Amino acid sequence: MLERIAKPLAITLIIWLALPGCAHFTRSGRAQLAYQRYVQKRSHMRYRQRVKMKTPRQPIPAYAPSDYKIRAGAVDASSPQSVTSGESQSEQ
Repeated sequence: MLERIAKPLAITLIIWLALPGCAHFTRSGRAQLAYQRYVQKRSHMRYRQRVKMKTPRQPIPAYAPSDYKIRAGAVDASSPQSVTSGESQSEQ
């Protein structure tokens, strides 16, 4: 009974190890897989950066500075003025 199970199992195991997918169990096979994953991840990130740079961005609106007006003239008599000298205080 044991020979019936062992013989097909041994043949299946030999065929299974001969397949190219099983080469990844070796140290160099695992290193190659890790490198392929690294390259794929980096190329995907590079592609995402390119897409980001190509997308049109909204331009910064150009605001014109407001016009400042300097008034250098006579001040209305009706407007209040500050008292800074002692002479004007003595007049009150």
